[in-house]
Amino acid sequence: MTPSPSSSTSLGTLGAEIAKGLTRLTLGWFLLHQGWGKVQQELEGGPGSFYRGNQFQNNNPDWLPELVAAPYGYILPWVQVAVGALFMLGVWNRVSAGGAFLIFLSITLAWLDAGNLLPRHMLMIYTPLAAWYFFSGAGRFSVDGLRAARRRKG
Repeated sequence: MTPSPSSSTSLGTLGAEIAKGLTRLTLGWFLLHQGWGKVQQELEGGPGSFYRGNQFQNNNPDWLPELVAAPYGYILPWVQVAVGALFMLGVWNRVSAGGAFLIFLSITLAWLDAGNLLPRHMLMIYTPLAAWYFFSGAGRFSVDGLRAARRRKG
């Protein structure tokens, strides 16, 4: 028995939604994991220990003024954890995907300036993926998707 065109279309749509959800989970987990390591450093070394540490200072572009670099270095670990968690769940997709895009883009620019990007080619994939989620939505298998489905039903 061959599947009808409508069932193959819905199967393809389901497959795309599953892939979209798994990719969103992966990107969110990456941000959450990277941020949590930095938060632990902050908790053990005190406030600003990530900013003062080698990981940040070695990749801090020379052209970035201290007025911008310092607040960014202090807040980045916490923002990565929050954005990663929201992105994994698919909550506030435009905010979390936009935040993920900006985080990935800023790290990409810093690593380009420091000459470290090419070994870190994953950011070349993560940055446009986060932008794609910003414009396309979180998908069916997300908190935002479930809320939208409930609104449509009733």
